[in-house]
Amino acid sequence: MSTIPELYNEKCHCAGCSQNDLGYSFVARRTAQRHNKRARLNAIRCERDMSTQRNMMEVDDEPILTHQPGTLKESYTQTNSPVWEGASMSDTEDVSVTNDAISNGDNDDSGSNSNEISEDESEDDVIELDDNELNSEDPFATPDMPQNPVHRFIATFVVMFASHYVVDKGAVVLIEFINKLLTIYQQDFQLPLSLPGLQRMTGFSAMTKGIKKFVVCQDCHKVYEESASVPSHCDFVKLGARSSCNCQLMKTSASGALVAKRSYLYQSILHRLGYLDLVRGTIIDPMHNLFLGTPKRLMDRWIKDEDIQDGDFAAMQKTAETMIVPGGYTSLNSKIGKQFSYMKADEWKSWVLIYSPVLLKDVLAKDRFENWINFVDACRLLIKPTITFDEVNTAHQFLQTFCTRCDELYNAEILTCNMHLHLHLRDTIRDFGPVYGYWLFGFERFNGLLKNLKTNRKIGFEETFMKKFIEDVHKDDLVNSFLQSTCQTSAFPLLTKLTSSFTPATIPSIRQRTFRIQSFVEASEDPNVLVKGNEPLPPSAFPLSLKSATTMSDIHYVHLLQYYKVAYNNEQLVHFQQASESSYFVDNTITLLKYINILGQVYKGKGESGSRGSLVQAKFIGSTGEHIIAYTGQIQYIFTHSFTPPPTSSSLTPLLRTHRRPTQLLHNSQHTFAFIKWYTPENDKSREYEHVETCFPTFSPDDFQCVLPVHRIMLEVATAEHTTRRKVKKMLVIPLPKKQYI
Repeated sequence: MSTIPELYNEKCHCAGCSQNDLGYSFVARRTAQRHNKRARLNAIRCERDMSTQRNMMEVDDEPILTHQPGTLKESYTQTNSPVWEGASMSDTEDVSVTNDAISNGDNDDSGSNSNEISEDESEDDVIELDDNELNSEDPFATPDMPQNPVHRFIATFVVMFASHYVVDKGAVVLIEFINKLLTIYQQDFQLPLSLPGLQRMTGFSAMTKGIKKFVVCQDCHKVYEESASVPSHCDFVKLGARSSCNCQLMKTSASGALVAKRSYLYQSILHRLGYLDLVRGTIIDPMHNLFLGTPKRLMDRWIKDEDIQDGDFAAMQKTAETMIVPGGYTSLNSKIGKQFSYMKADEWKSWVLIYSPVLLKDVLAKDRFENWINFVDACRLLIKPTITFDEVNTAHQFLQTFCTRCDELYNAEILTCNMHLHLHLRDTIRDFGPVYGYWLFGFERFNGLLKNLKTNRKIGFEETFMKKFIEDVHKDDLVNSFLQSTCQTSAFPLLTKLTSSFTPATIPSIRQRTFRIQSFVEASEDPNVLVKGNEPLPPSAFPLSLKSATTMSDIHYVHLLQYYKVAYNNEQLVHFQQASESSYFVDNTITLLKYINILGQVYKGKGESGSRGSLVQAKFIGSTGEHIIAYTGQIQYIFTHSFTPPPTSSSLTPLLRTHRRPTQLLHNSQHTFAFIKWYTPENDKSREYEHVETCFPTFSPDDFQCVLPVHRIMLEVATAEHTTRRKVKKMLVIPLPKKQYI
């Protein structure tokens, strides 16, 4: 039979130690004292919370700062105990009890130093206490906050309102205004006169106290804490090197002060989380990894090996000038002819996805070009806003093949750490989702704007952006902390409007309520799915950007009439000019749209912004009925049209078959179409490997299939003019990744 060591000879009956069959545990004497003290303090806190809740229930019917004129003054003269004083008195009493209890509890261990470890105390006990203290740490501790719950609400509301809507100077005016109101209503409380002081009092500044700035050597990646003395040049000595790195870390500003060339923001408190895997939790930025590393390195290598010469750059620039790039992609106006000097991430992205499959075809050697297409295919999959696990695995295989072939086609110097990280993108996407959620294109665009305006330095913006991000993340926690301390549930709706997660309540339309993403996606991918044009549109399309109503041209109206006859399988429909002969006619009044947003992809007619956003693809069933063909066309305009088909016996069949209610068969008369002219296709598979299609630059004759429901638009394309060796003009079509923000 085992015996209890003398070190653990004290029975502890606290909540943590009593969770066993015995109802107690043997611990060290000092540990039992600490557990008992903590239990007493918890009991006092519970009593204080219950007392506060009872007081709040008594005064909960009183509105906050919404008294009628004269009411508040009258309550002071008659009862001398309004809401403000009643809450403050109860809180004051509770605080005094707590302080006494704490002082009494401390006397239990008088004469002993808590920082010292006695002989009969093990090291594990100290570690146990440190862990408990860390877990019970309150990140929103507000010792300077007033105990009056109404005053706490005022302070919390003002600091959150200032963070959400007001700049620093305006916040000072707001604070002065609130203080003036408190004085008028004879309150013994005033807000701090500065916004930083208010943030410290409410605990708002505690959210970002863990942010530190570091200076990082861009060569060897040694990290220097900016609060310490940072050398002007890196002093790290690499393995096997005879001298230090000597990369410049500091530069002289216009004012003559030394500033860091590059700083990063770092949340050091994360290191204290035992469950956090910092390696797995480190995100590989796809923007830098895919578009600011490998493309430039390979381009430099091709120039060095003379795979691309000066004449090739001029020829590629000439072809690039004929290319039409959709919205959301950057046009390379003259960068190609200048040998890709000073290229940014957006431009490299356009080069990889749009320009390179077309321009490098006749320039690079076949083996090098085909290997480059492996990288392009991977990027096409990885940059999609929505991506399946199969697509992630396929992209990983493309990158693996690309890196392996690079080792064979070039020497080992071409392989870098950045290329190695290509093979870890799969894990990043599996853990954190599609790249749109975390790649740094947003930072770069903001930084470019600030640089153009010359209003701030890049690092200053990054620091501000990081603080703002962390504040927005923790605003919900701050509201919950306020509610737990005051039980003021009536203030919750107002405070939640100031949090980042708050969205105004809206009443969705019928089309928004019945929208099904899976059915909508199938309509664009499978032409066998019957789509008439009045099916629900995604919420992103609303509100529709409607222009004034107009009449459809007679030439296009004929195709609209024929479309309805085919879609509704009804030959009884007649021309609007024959409306007097039959009530089953199709009106020629339409309403044009400036654009339409389909799951984050914006489509426009050619007259709205040139050709950008108007070049699209849609799938049709081939003439034989066996094959599905993707046709390329140009949207002429987007419009809505109201049409209700005549009742037929076939329309009653679903009611009899499924026993549905008649209200479920109500017809939505609004149809949304795009009138598209389709380019003449060509059966040319010579560029199939790089996923570039070929067609003639002329339009096919118009017919009813030019009236296309917007539900069936598959994706956007880029185009380029191409002249064959026989001087035949053709058009190259580059399908682009489909955006689907769900």
